[in-house]
Amino acid sequence: MNNVNLETSANSADPSSPRPKVIAAFSGYTPPFDVVPIVEKMLESVPPKYLVGLSEVVLTNTSGLPRKLRRSVTKARKRKIRIVEARGLYRQAWNGKPAWIQIFVDNTLSRWQSGWWRWGLKLPIMREGPIGTVLFHEVGHHIHATTQPEYRDKEDMADVWKVRLRRHYNRSRSAWMKLLLFPMKLLSMVAFMGLDRRMLKAGIMSKAEFDERLKKG
Repeated sequence: MNNVNLETSANSADPSSPRPKVIAAFSGYTPPFDVVPIVEKMLESVPPKYLVGLSEVVLTNTSGLPRKLRRSVTKARKRKIRIVEARGLYRQAWNGKPAWIQIFVDNTLSRWQSGWWRWGLKLPIMREGPIGTVLFHEVGHHIHATTQPEYRDKEDMADVWKVRLRRHYNRSRSAWMKLLLFPMKLLSMVAFMGLDRRMLKAGIMSKAEFDERLKKG
């Protein structure tokens, strides 16, 4: 697989290109914090050329879906997954309608709202973790479908782009934020091999994501 320089891509893209709208559409559910500005900030870091054709990112909750949709399924890695259990979905352009992304915030944050993890969500920097994991994965689907098609599993390619986009996002932060993140980066590098290998073995991380994270840069 050829490496993609996101810095170069960002400079060559049209900065005036419209970015997808971020829409909050919750029903009977209130997120523990405002997710909209986090998603907007992350989208700003994505080179505009990769967002062409993506109309909106809808933040919603599975409990507010119509009964028919809650009982429907989607496919990922040749397995059927119930929509009600998904954290996000990429909706490809179809029948004249542009592509869009749906993020189920309740499912995305479910693991983070119990035990000591819930205290982490009180820190703005920690809130970006679960949101970015889903958002960048779904944006990766859009890139694979429209800009950088490759003959590989769609979920694998979405994971690869997730790693690349998150890496690019971290590089785009302000100097003081980079300084704040430096100790965390060192800690993650120390724990990287053991933790990531456990996640890979447990099926939490795909082999494609693991391999991409091994790369430098």
